[in-house]
Amino acid sequence: MKMKIVTLISALAVVIAASNDMALASDQHTIVAAAQTHHGTGTIKQIDKKANTVELTHGPIKSIGWMSMTMVFDVEDADLLDEIDVGDRVEFDFIETRDKHYVITEIEYVDDA
Repeated sequence: MKMKIVTLISALAVVIAASNDMALASDQHTIVAAAQTHHGTGTIKQIDKKANTVELTHGPIKSIGWMSMTMVFDVEDADLLDEIDVGDRVEFDFIETRDKHYVITEIEYVDDA
């Protein structure tokens, strides 16, 4: 009887460990999918340093299936806003968070000259 209980407990521990590994793998996949970086080019329309946001008009972004539009992005690092001005043409990288916020992780002035 003790042997059956020990075997049952061992089997149950293996099942629990496997399900935890699957959940972890699933979470990692979600994190990786949410962290895909997209790249765009656009023109700065407005900068809000208090809210850590930037409004810009961008061209099509194929990696996320967007057409050209004007929209507001959150900015990951407030220091990035010190490097741009309204009217600047920029290239930028952004991610989509799990709660559907779009966060710029890199932004750089493009010299059109």
